[in-house]
Amino acid sequence: MSVLSPIRCIALALAAALNTACAQGPSSDKAEKEAAMTENSAESRTVDGYTYTTHPVEARIGPHRFAFPANYYDDQIGPAVGGGVGLTFLWPSMEAAQPGSRTDRSMEDQYRSVVVSIDHVDKTPIGELLERLTTTDPTTAEGSLSTRDPLRRLDQRVAGEPTMGLTPYLIDEAKIPAFAAAFEQETGLPYKGDSLNSDDWYISQAAGGPIETFIKCDSRKRMADGLTIEGNRLVSQQTGRVAACTHYFVDVPDSLAIRMNYSRAVLADWKRMESDLRAALARYKVS
Repeated sequence: MSVLSPIRCIALALAAALNTACAQGPSSDKAEKEAAMTENSAESRTVDGYTYTTHPVEARIGPHRFAFPANYYDDQIGPAVGGGVGLTFLWPSMEAAQPGSRTDRSMEDQYRSVVVSIDHVDKTPIGELLERLTTTDPTTAEGSLSTRDPLRRLDQRVAGEPTMGLTPYLIDEAKIPAFAAAFEQETGLPYKGDSLNSDDWYISQAAGGPIETFIKCDSRKRMADGLTIEGNRLVSQQTGRVAACTHYFVDVPDSLAIRMNYSRAVLADWKRMESDLRAALARYKVS
């Protein structure tokens, strides 16, 4: 992996809108690791004058450096300007799409896309992040009406029968009328919340331990998957809508918050997808 001078790096960033970070030359062992992580450099495709490749492109996530192959990035070029990293994997292999395929990707590949966002967290203890996502506490005062919200708080939901290695947390329908009445009395506005339009919640958590995985999906009461699995393919049911999930987990040692978005039809594969992404982070980490 070649190293550019700061001036040359800035010029390229301005000219090509690439976000390849400038860095000091890596030590020999880091250089060897980066070289070992390089994908098949023979894979390339030129579209509208730009050649897309599988060459590694550096990304900085907080204090950490990664060298993901270019075709893993959302734009198949490099990390976006402004921090954070967006990657796209294809289910079920969890590999990247072919270089240069972003603009003409098939609808089936769109269904198979697992879109990943990775951010470094330094203002909140990383071990508390998932709990904060399942409560209204960070944005509301202690004892306020929102602390009793039956739709947006895990502690107001009811644990269901485990499925797919996850525990679903169901909305307690009996709590909605009282909360709606209190909301309307306090705000003078009609309460518009309802279970039909609220996400299904799933949790993975060791007994007595912190939340390890939090997944929100479009409600099964409201819409069907919209896709069926046929071997390694996702085939449209021609319903016009495809249900989706947002999957949250954290990398505690590196203080990383990871979010994956994918079609609900592949929810049962959540654990392997999470494991594959953790493996990719370890594989492409430089420092």
